[in-house]
Amino acid sequence: MARDNRGNNIDDAELVLGGSIALVEYNPKNKITRESMAEWIKTVELPEAYGTDSYVGLISSDGGPQDGRDGGDVTEFYQGGYQLPGEASLTLAFTVAENNRKIRRITLGEPDEYGVYAVNDIIQAEKWCCYAEELLKGGRIRRRAGVVQVSGNEPNQSTRGEVKGQQLTLTWIEDDMYDNAKYFESVYDPENKAPTTTPTE
Repeated sequence: MARDNRGNNIDDAELVLGGSIALVEYNPKNKITRESMAEWIKTVELPEAYGTDSYVGLISSDGGPQDGRDGGDVTEFYQGGYQLPGEASLTLAFTVAENNRKIRRITLGEPDEYGVYAVNDIIQAEKWCCYAEELLKGGRIRRRAGVVQVSGNEPNQSTRGEVKGQQLTLTWIEDDMYDNAKYFESVYDPENKAPTTTPTE
């Protein structure tokens, strides 16, 4: 749909239909390349590690992914009207409804041979390769790939008859694997067409 005379296009409104988040071992072989998530490619070709067991599973309907930004101190200049934003910390928070092995692995760590966890904390300091998709109305798909650390875990109160979830916060980490960016992002749109010439880096 084209924009109306007020510059509005209702088809560009982001009506979220669902999505998924996967976490795999921090390893260069698990990098998702720019080429594989180009905006005209619908299905991203993921490294082998991104199997069904790599996903965090069900996310509660009232705890859908929430982006966040925490900025450092702004640098102001002698001349008025000029400033530089502080270094940003970008996060992704969501509430997982499942308590599967992937969730226990990223929150509690590795179990012993009996499947028992010796718990000292409910977050682990290690880094993970992350891939997140958000499905939007009209066939669009927002994709993000990068390196994260679990920086927060707030378990919900247990209530009889209700799903108990954990609100996890992931912090995107600048890493050589992703050209020292916090993450790569693209939005697939069925109307996007591949260029006739190969893009250059």
